[in-house]
Amino acid sequence: MSPTAPTASDVLEGTGPTAPRPGGRLPLVRIALRQYWIPLVILAAVFAQTAAVVAYHYGGWADAVALRAHVGSHAYHFGRYADDAHNKTAKLISDNASVVFRPALYAAALAGLLTAREWESRRVTLALTQSLTPQRWFTARWATLATLCTLLTAPLVVLYQRSATHAYRLDLLVHGADQQTAYFTVGPVTLAYVVLGVAAGAFTGTVLRRSWLAVVAAPALTWLLVAVLVRSRLVLLADFPLFSKVHGFHPGGVLGLQFDDLLPQDSYLVNSLDSGDYWGYQIASGVLVLALAALLAVATLRVLRRRTA
Repeated sequence: MSPTAPTASDVLEGTGPTAPRPGGRLPLVRIALRQYWIPLVILAAVFAQTAAVVAYHYGGWADAVALRAHVGSHAYHFGRYADDAHNKTAKLISDNASVVFRPALYAAALAGLLTAREWESRRVTLALTQSLTPQRWFTARWATLATLCTLLTAPLVVLYQRSATHAYRLDLLVHGADQQTAYFTVGPVTLAYVVLGVAAGAFTGTVLRRSWLAVVAAPALTWLLVAVLVRSRLVLLADFPLFSKVHGFHPGGVLGLQFDDLLPQDSYLVNSLDSGDYWGYQIASGVLVLALAALLAVATLRVLRRRTA
């Protein structure tokens, strides 16, 4: 009798001839990709639309250069023209709002939803009956989701930062807080925020085990953790040369914070930076965010171990 082809349920439950072997990670990644492809395609479509807008605005810097050459630098910065510094900066800040923190919140909501669904659909029970641990099952899924969300966000970050750097170096932006915000807030730390979002989604999905609760709680937890990092100014400990440059500390507002769209921000710190501080500030901030994501992942695995003991 010829062997029959395995069904999707056979592969998922580990009963078919192509079931993942104990300790194998690649089959687990393939299963995750098969189950996650619809929400990831939707996320990719949203990011593609944002990328198209950023690319379109990037092409408009040539008009700004032409206008400045025609009317002069003073009129370009303080006059009122369709392609003047104010209008161009407003468009760049709008692009910044779409890139700086929203991908992290999307990743958090998606991770929270998918993790909670694992409990609601009882796939965890299936994992317990197989020869692989729930920790390995979930870790493979979270790592896959974090990798894919980061890969989807990376082109947005590169495209936006290319546009912002081009405008910053050619002095095409208004001088002041908007210029500093547009240039310094997007970069490697943006990708680290996405990883933190996935870690927050994994944690809330594991603790709450309810999809609708996790979808709300995961972005909220991501925002709160970033707010604590920003307000505490731990980045100054990781990038200590900034100590001598930063003056002032905003006392009021929500937790004493300002905001770049949805991203908590310390305007006194950002406005103290110059172009040479970009990579130091971004890398130091990114390391802190990734360290926080790692702590959250450890806490999640401990909760998972207790739940499935």
